[in-house]
Amino acid sequence: MAKSLALSVFKARGVSAQHLCHIVVESGVKNQDSRSFRCPAYAKTSLPKIVLKVSCARKCREVIKGQPFSSFYGVLPESFCCDSNRHGRKHLDVSLSRAIKAEGKFGNEGFRKLEVIEDNHENVESALEDQFRSFEKAMESQDDQLAERIMEEMGYSVDIKQMKGLVNEVNAMQMQLQDLHDQVVQLVEEADEDTAIGLIEANLEVVMEQLESGYRGMEQVTMLDTLAQLRMSLGQFEEAEYLLEMIKELLEVVGIDSLQPLADRVLEHMGTMYAALDKPAEGQLYYVKSLEIQEDLVGKDSPLLVTTLLGLASTYTDMDELGGAIEVYNRVVTIIEKTKGSNDETLALPLSKLGHCLLEEDRIDEAESVLHRALELVEQKYGPKDGRVGVAKCALARVQASAGAVDESIFLYQEGLQLMENCDSMREGDPSMETARTDLAELLNLVGRNDEAEKLWEENLRVKERLFGPNHPSVIVHLQNLATSYATAGKHEKCEPLLRRSLKLTVEEMGPNAPQVSVPLECLATALHHLGRQVEAEPIARRALEIREAAFGPDSAIVGEGCNCLASILHANGKYHEALTLMRRVLAIQEKELGSDSPALVLTLELLIMLLDKCGREEEIEPLYLRLAKLSASEQVTGEGEGEDYIDDDFDIRNLGDLGKLFGSRAAPASNMLDVGDDKDIIDI
Repeated sequence: MAKSLALSVFKARGVSAQHLCHIVVESGVKNQDSRSFRCPAYAKTSLPKIVLKVSCARKCREVIKGQPFSSFYGVLPESFCCDSNRHGRKHLDVSLSRAIKAEGKFGNEGFRKLEVIEDNHENVESALEDQFRSFEKAMESQDDQLAERIMEEMGYSVDIKQMKGLVNEVNAMQMQLQDLHDQVVQLVEEADEDTAIGLIEANLEVVMEQLESGYRGMEQVTMLDTLAQLRMSLGQFEEAEYLLEMIKELLEVVGIDSLQPLADRVLEHMGTMYAALDKPAEGQLYYVKSLEIQEDLVGKDSPLLVTTLLGLASTYTDMDELGGAIEVYNRVVTIIEKTKGSNDETLALPLSKLGHCLLEEDRIDEAESVLHRALELVEQKYGPKDGRVGVAKCALARVQASAGAVDESIFLYQEGLQLMENCDSMREGDPSMETARTDLAELLNLVGRNDEAEKLWEENLRVKERLFGPNHPSVIVHLQNLATSYATAGKHEKCEPLLRRSLKLTVEEMGPNAPQVSVPLECLATALHHLGRQVEAEPIARRALEIREAAFGPDSAIVGEGCNCLASILHANGKYHEALTLMRRVLAIQEKELGSDSPALVLTLELLIMLLDKCGREEEIEPLYLRLAKLSASEQVTGEGEGEDYIDDDFDIRNLGDLGKLFGSRAAPASNMLDVGDDKDIIDI
């Protein structure tokens, strides 16, 4: 009854990945959990200057006489520390492994490391409407009268000098915030994280003092926004979320609309951070609010919306709302095509994302067309030998594999992986290379090319060990993957040491009762079962089942897997009655998950009949046999009603040779959600 180790690991991978999030994967590939979340630097993602001027113009237009037209300081208070004094302060204890750009390091449990990067608006500023261009030229040439006339044509009656003053104030604040950001990044790069944290905390004290003094404006919001991003970049996720809650409260006071310069950027950053905190629904809310403000400022077809739309689409993907993601990605493609043409290289990213979503929706033909187009654009921009072309080829290879073109898919994966490995700009541990090796190895295992697959699994493990050491948590999944490949090839003796390492690291990282621990436990029990070490295997399989029952309840599919594994070992140890009880649970779980008429139940019914015979309970066999005959016939016979011919009304319960006759005439059972391997792995009759 023991399923093969390969099936056990692959099907349980989703459980293992819930917290072990450093299996780095290709962007856009669903159901692989380790992604490197990125937190944008503040000032570099501010509104493009022309849009900022429009926003400030609206702010000026709404000024009530006698009141200040902005809550912004001309410059930040002197106490706002944009330089480090490197003096001792009370700091939070955050290890260097959570630093900015510390690739593959863990942050707070349950969250993932973020990397501070810069949003790139350079590709979209050039496509603004003619009136915005004219307005910008007028402002740059200091032609206030022309600028004022253009604004009037756009529907704004403003004092240009007043507006310019507000723009200058906002720009000055942005520069100071960027200085703070750059200081923190530099300190972390110099391995002086304590001083970096002290700098963040010193500035937070300044903001808190301002709030206590009654200052509640956009400058406080933007300060908190910057500090929250820096907290995120250092892996201080709980502290960052606390700051996000403060920003939410402040925005209720300040107001969220196009009259507030920088409001859309702050909202977009909040969307990014909440998405990174595994709260995509909340992140989506702020992306939508940011988008509404930007649409009000520049219209619904401006390329300036692209970055926000891509973030919004990612939240749909994270919530498995692929229809929403596809709609947003299509909108991005339409905007870029309208403003830059159908051959613009910037289409490659949204097309790639769109293709992955279409593939997940089983819209294979559409996905192939979209990803072919993305590949052509990447080749057009970077040349046919660039590593990014390799990434695009591997994305297309996934589609071909889904369409059943396995040989073509393998060839394309190999070609793409070779391009990535030969690319000087792609580092050794690049997520795309790891993903390509993983996908290709699984495909090679599937078609029985196990020696080739093993080399890829071994390389993934070697790379992780070289980068992070043999005991880093990111090694865990690669130990299990390699063990899976060895098991597929029948090399069970090579599985045991890998699985024991995996178990030790998982317990150290997650604790002894975490559901993730059940994966290496069950795999180890299965390997020992194949090696004939049943006495050692039994307590390990029991522990795996106990952990899953506590975590997921007694009737979940993954608990059924655990029952199946333990039942096989109990049978090998001669404990037939307990094995029978467990297999009845497996049948009940399968019926709930798959339906009582699913062909996937065939193998489970076979095992139950065998166990009933071993237990001397022949009177219970006949109804199971009749049910088995119907399901078996439905696998072989095409057309309604023909399955009746496979039912023997004269079945003799004392003659189990009838079962052998039936099994010998039928096709192999369909793939089972709780598959248990081949007959020699199950029960010796």
